Amino acid sequence: MRELCLYIPNSKRTLFFAVGGGGDIVLTTVLALSYERCGGTAFIGGIVWERYTVDPFPGPIHLSEFKNVSLEHYNYIVVNPESYAIRNGNVVVPQIVRVSKAINREMYVFDIFNGPKSLATALKDFTEFKGIDHVIGVDVGGDSIATGFEDSLWSPLADAISVAALAHLSNAYLALASPGADGELDVEYILTRISRLAKFNGLIGGYVIGYKDVEMLEMLAKYTVSEASIAALKAFKGEYGTYYIRSGSRKATISPLSLIIFILEASIVARDSVARFIYDSSSINEARDILNALNIYTELDFEEDLYREILAGAKIEEIDLNSVKERGRQKLINRHLARIS
Repeated sequence: MRELCLYIPNSKRTLFFAVGGGGDIVLTTVLALSYERCGGTAFIGGIVWERYTVDPFPGPIHLSEFKNVSLEHYNYIVVNPESYAIRNGNVVVPQIVRVSKAINREMYVFDIFNGPKSLATALKDFTEFKGIDHVIGVDVGGDSIATGFEDSLWSPLADAISVAALAHLSNAYLALASPGADGELDVEYILTRISRLAKFNGLIGGYVIGYKDVEMLEMLAKYTVSEASIAALKAFKGEYGTYYIRSGSRKATISPLSLIIFILEASIVARDSVARFIYDSSSINEARDILNALNIYTELDFEEDLYREILAGAKIEEIDLNSVKERGRQKLINRHLARIS
């Protein structure tokens, strides 16, 4: 049987970019290596924003916090198997470094602190320097195509900044992998969103994860911490149904759809998702403020609220994450009501 691989017409060199930080880099790498099996040259990178169990200090990891790296340009760095970060005095080994160690390959980290236009400039500089034909952002789960107002949404900020940055480029796409695997948006809802984007000519194509990809997933799972990215692995082995992730705060879905990766036009996604609100923002804090003004609670808000509880002496495993989120959302609503009263 001929093995599956990702073929991109008129493309010899492509950057695969993990849009949400953390575990997105796992399937980003799987997709990149599939592309290389078809004869292309892949560059693998993304932003780095670890989940609270790996790095409880709020916010993404800044480039300056990385150690044992090389700086190829002022707005991105190259990490290797020996890289790590220092966050608030603690050593953090991000998922992108763990993947780098697993496949013994350098990978690229980009910064989102200065907002989507700055990230777009970094990506443009990188693609020109490396002679890259396309940029494919990779999101596991589907929150990248959210409107921002879904009650179940947990992490709109990083994805919105990344999607907005991709939309500033002329050669960028969004790969939405394993719908519903992150426990944020319902699978049926994600499919309606994809159908809506398709009506605007935003659906380009797709890819189905095969046995070679699963072999890589199995290997990467031994090195990384990512509940969403292994949904495809479980689906390939015949698991079906729902299960709780993130300390029971979310319910994720596993089905044959977990093996599907939808390729979307990034500019069209940005025009019909939360990214449209922060398209021209100049920093992560400005983007957060814009979303907060719309009563959209972000992962940065959540991490700051969670960290306050940790500083007060609470243990992460004993904190009710849903309660933290709901209290935070209510604070936003109360702040908005106070402004208009």
